[in-house]
Amino acid sequence: MGWDHVVRIPLEPLRSLADRHGGQVLTGPLLTPGRIRPLALAVTGELAPLLEARFVSLACGAVERGACILASSQLASKVSAAAGLWIHDNAGFAFAAILESAIVPSLQPIVGAHCVIASSAVLGPRVELGARVHVGPGAVIGHPGFGWVAEAAGGFRAIPQLGGVVIEDDVSIGPLCTIDAGTLAPTRIRRGAKLDSHVHIGHNCDVGANTIIAAQCGIAGSVTIGESVLMGGQAGIADHVTVGSRARIAAKSGVIADVPPGTTVAGYPAVGRVRWLRGLANLYRNIGTGK
Repeated sequence: MGWDHVVRIPLEPLRSLADRHGGQVLTGPLLTPGRIRPLALAVTGELAPLLEARFVSLACGAVERGACILASSQLASKVSAAAGLWIHDNAGFAFAAILESAIVPSLQPIVGAHCVIASSAVLGPRVELGARVHVGPGAVIGHPGFGWVAEAAGGFRAIPQLGGVVIEDDVSIGPLCTIDAGTLAPTRIRRGAKLDSHVHIGHNCDVGANTIIAAQCGIAGSVTIGESVLMGGQAGIADHVTVGSRARIAAKSGVIADVPPGTTVAGYPAVGRVRWLRGLANLYRNIGTGK
């Protein structure tokens, strides 16, 4: 695979960034980060955004590795960024503004050996295909992910999606599938995964090796799916959910919470399949046999 997918930004002290985009710098005003990376990956010399409370633990890990943090005023007190802490009332807005000035070469897709790509498929920039990948007609890989931040005056501002997509060896992508580019790191489809027609994979997802996803499934952003998972048709997974390896998701299920490895879930909200069937049986007994 070809690129490091690290998003680089113009060298500029934190204080200067705050002067241009708003907010205040509590520590490290003269520090000059040259890259912006996700909280889980950020290290010394890099800036990472903390936009939601559920990511505070990741932010603390980034701080321990020497990263600077851009945080909302509500979350700033939960981290102690010795390297650098930039506080902004609308940290998402500042994050989007920085990415708009990122240094991102216009990189053409990399296609591995023996790939079969339909003529009507679309591969965006910073997309990498491994060997023996099949891409069906009308599939779109690497379109910007669905990321927006509210502006103070109303409306929304797009968050640039610069992470690209990595498709590993022996993956099959059916007709009219869409796989969105990641924000700071690539959306990833791992070796041997198979996607049926009309499957949507949101930005920042990681789909495990040998996972099979049936038609019309929708997977929201930042979902992690383990190895050898089976998803029935029209199932949906909410954002930031983790599905363990060898799990089974019944058709039309709505998954809104983590699924442990090796379990089978069904229904909405998705629960253990046996529990779901018992719940249906109890419901029908209670409503009687009338039409």
